Amino acid sequence: MSKSVVHRSLDGYRFQISGELDLAHPFTSVGRYAVDGGLYELTSGGHAAATGWTGDLGIRRFDDEFSTQNGRLRTARVRDYDKQSGLEDQLLAVVWQGRRFSMFIPMYNAKPADAVHVFQLLGVTEHEDGLTVASRNPRRAGIAEPAQLAKEVPDIGLLEMTALNKTTARRLPSWPGARLPHGELFRDTLDDDSTYFLLATPSAMVTVLPHDGGTAKVPARLGALNVETVA
Repeated sequence: MSKSVVHRSLDGYRFQISGELDLAHPFTSVGRYAVDGGLYELTSGGHAAATGWTGDLGIRRFDDEFSTQNGRLRTARVRDYDKQSGLEDQLLAVVWQGRRFSMFIPMYNAKPADAVHVFQLLGVTEHEDGLTVASRNPRRAGIAEPAQLAKEVPDIGLLEMTALNKTTARRLPSWPGARLPHGELFRDTLDDDSTYFLLATPSAMVTVLPHDGGTAKVPARLGALNVETVA
C-alpha cells in the first residue's frame, strides 16, 4: 500500500502526496500578500521552520510579543547586511506561532506596530494540516499570487506545488510531455543550466528540483508519485 500525506498551503489548497517514497519530511508554504500597497512574503510550516529562520538571523530573544488570532505574534529587530551590494537594511523579523504551526515574515524598515497592522488586515486560521491566510478587508489586503507548497522528498529532490488552474496553467510548456501514471512530465533548464522537471497532474502542478547527481533517475522515481488537490 502506498504512503500518503496531506499538507495545506497558505491560500487554502490541500495537497495529497502519495507513493512508495519517504514522505516524512516537513513542508513549508510561501505566499505573497499585498497589504495597503506593501508586498510581504509569508512562509508557514512547523515550528521548526520559524525557529530555523530566526536562528539563521542570529535572534536569541524577541523584543516584543502580542496575542492575536489565537496565537502569539513576536517581533525582533535585526540588521540585515547584503554582501553583494554592501548595503545594510533594518529588518523586523516577524513570527506568528499557533498550536502546531508557525509563520514568519521579513519586514524591512518596519516597526512592531506595522506587523500588528498586517495581522489586522490578514486573518490566520490554523488547521490540522497547516495554516491559511485570507484578507479581512479585500479593499486593502489580499493574496498577490498563488501560494506554493514545498517539500523535500529523498531520492527525488525539492517539490514545489501549486494547484492547477487557469492562472498557473500558463506556466505549462507548449510542447507535449512524457506520460506518467499520474500525469505528464516536462523537462527544462534554469538560467544556470541546471535541470528541473515539471509534473502536471489533473489538479496540481509540481516543479521538481533534483538533488545533485540524481537528475537521470528522477523521471523513473516520479512515476511512483501522485500529487493531487483534495477537498
